[in-house]
Amino acid sequence: MNMSRTILVNEAIRFGVPEGDIILDAALSQGVVLPHQCRGASCGMCKARVTQGTVDNGWSLGLAISDQEIAEGFCLMCQARPLSAEVHLRTVQPIPGGEGSAVQSFEARVLCNTPLTPRVRRLVLQASEPLRFEAQAGAYVELALPGLSPHRRYSLATVPSSTGLIELLVARHPGGAASGHIHDLLQPGDSVGVTGPYGTCRLPEGEGPVLGLAGGTGLAPVLSIMEDALAHGDTSPMTLLFSVRDDAELMLMDRLAGLARAHPNFRYALLVTEARSRFCMKQQYAPSWLRENHGSLAGARAVIGGSPGFVAACSDTCIALGMESTAISADSFTPVAQT
Repeated sequence: MNMSRTILVNEAIRFGVPEGDIILDAALSQGVVLPHQCRGASCGMCKARVTQGTVDNGWSLGLAISDQEIAEGFCLMCQARPLSAEVHLRTVQPIPGGEGSAVQSFEARVLCNTPLTPRVRRLVLQASEPLRFEAQAGAYVELALPGLSPHRRYSLATVPSSTGLIELLVARHPGGAASGHIHDLLQPGDSVGVTGPYGTCRLPEGEGPVLGLAGGTGLAPVLSIMEDALAHGDTSPMTLLFSVRDDAELMLMDRLAGLARAHPNFRYALLVTEARSRFCMKQQYAPSWLRENHGSLAGARAVIGGSPGFVAACSDTCIALGMESTAISADSFTPVAQT
């Protein structure tokens, strides 16, 4: 029998978790909003102390929670599964509320599903009338696809307008049920379930220059954040570094070039890591580029999007070059095995 476990967060929020399920997944599936960002054990936003009961901590890259913290009773809600009948948690970050846009669940119709690269498709959805979907740049939504659980999350590639348009970049992952469904089966006119917006990836506060570091489809949140800031008159120097494996994976070049022409304070650079390129003099990874082009990043800010490994490597390099950890905002994608 599949027993449900009871979770009590901050002595105020109570919900059930089916046996074997992850705490954060269960909360979000029921519309319970808890502090979180990456859902990939990289950011630490969902860290909480277990004050009663026991959990299975799951896996972690060691970036967001230390062995010492685990020994002291902390867990990551994006990885932890309850083991006892009741688990009480105290979150490190405050429960979201009062900021940004309210989380909504609704049906949306597919307007287009077109290839951008051999691995990435541009998916545009429109919320059912008369719903008005709003979200801040850097947010993400979760898609409910037929027969797939839990829901899959995708970062918004643009800031939704009053029309309710939702633009996503979806990479195909080998063996990925969700990405395979979107690439092979989802057609214009189909309906999907959408819940959101979620996430706290934003342009860090301050007046220093801004680095946008994007790996693959991590371009979606990074570009949308920088576009939105520029549209609102931000005059900070901004550089967006877009890293891909080969030229075939380059995308949205028109948007990058258009921003550079329209805004003198914006520039971009392309990195290709695994093949000869028509756009780069040499193969190079983002941390190497940062060290080569910046003697110091003291006073600078960064927005980073991509895989957990990409985010960790870029964050570590920025901090090593003098950037404050509080000046870094990141969107770290869920590991491939879960997509």
